[in-house]
Amino acid sequence: MAHEHPDVLKVFAERYRDSQAGRTGVSSGDFTFDYLKLLKAARADSAEARINAEDRLRAAARESQDRLKLDTHPRDERLIQIVRLSRESGEGWLFHHLRESSPTQERRQLAELFESFASSSVSPAWSKWCLQLAQHALDGSSLAPFTRDDLAGNCELLTVIPRVLGWQGESLLRFASCTICRDSKRLEQLRPRLESALRQLTADKIQSLEDLGLLEKPRRVFIRGRLRLEMAGGMLDLGLLHAPVSISETDVHQAIAIHSAASQVLTVENETTFLELAKLNTNTLLIQTSYPGRAVLALLSRLPANLPIHHFGDTDPAGFDILRDLRTRSGRTIQPVHMHYRPGVNSETLTPTEIQIIDRLLADPHMADCHAPLQAMRNAGTKGDFEQESLGRPSLSEWPFYKSDWNAS
Repeated sequence: MAHEHPDVLKVFAERYRDSQAGRTGVSSGDFTFDYLKLLKAARADSAEARINAEDRLRAAARESQDRLKLDTHPRDERLIQIVRLSRESGEGWLFHHLRESSPTQERRQLAELFESFASSSVSPAWSKWCLQLAQHALDGSSLAPFTRDDLAGNCELLTVIPRVLGWQGESLLRFASCTICRDSKRLEQLRPRLESALRQLTADKIQSLEDLGLLEKPRRVFIRGRLRLEMAGGMLDLGLLHAPVSISETDVHQAIAIHSAASQVLTVENETTFLELAKLNTNTLLIQTSYPGRAVLALLSRLPANLPIHHFGDTDPAGFDILRDLRTRSGRTIQPVHMHYRPGVNSETLTPTEIQIIDRLLADPHMADCHAPLQAMRNAGTKGDFEQESLGRPSLSEWPFYKSDWNAS
């Protein structure tokens, strides 16, 4: 089978498309490209391929009426040195000759797409944003999260954004996706581009789909212990339950008042450890959370201000960062429990990203009480036995932290 080579003129057109003139329509002169580099890009590495490429270029140059020129060696016109495309009308001729849309036509088509959406009555900010994108399409500026080579994908994104903005109430993401896109997984696939667009459009007021009520899973907080929610229809006493229970963020907000007879609160990073601690049936209110969601933060904000709060987490960099995040976002004083560096045999080596997290935490005055275990971890270069479960099954005798309230009813 004969080895196929790209059309040298198409390769030249691709290089033009990637140039400043092709991207922006602005150029100070003719577009030029080194002939030998063009042959290499076209994989014209054999004598036959090189002859065919040169014949193709010379024939095109003759047809172009000086729009495409071949600059040759001053003493030997057989030696091509530069392929030149006229600034004035070269682009139009080249892409018409190849039966392709020119970069100028594509920029205009893309700008027209954004302009067509600007006229929809979403909001003044929407119209302004679409018109800005139309200008960026024309002048070659960045269009992220949109792309220049996917008109259908851009149209889909522009169609979905207003529908997402207009969503009422809270729903699971897949339900909303099926309603909006007729595909239960499509919103998740579009999520990075959607959230980038929403941040641009709203000047960072909307950061994520969750801010619009579109949730991967319901906003809930998993708890075990003495907690009573005073609702409009009566008192809900969760302390009567023997097993952990989830409360929705909606119920936390709608409660007239929230009461707790617990002596303290313990937030627990891992659900497995949380469930083991729940079996001890103490007077501590347990809340399961890693990086806290809105339901967790809503509950913490409504608990009595004088109720002590502690956190039990993994002792890797992420575990300490969760503690920092809990403190920062809740505004509460939260003390660590059993969060000491524990050296371990064959423990995982710290990654560069984890070292960066440790250094950031060591520089944070709000984490001063955790600097000793963090520094020990950094000095060791490993995470040690960092998982909560490595401490074994919790028992009353091993948890002096609870000595004042173990066996409380």
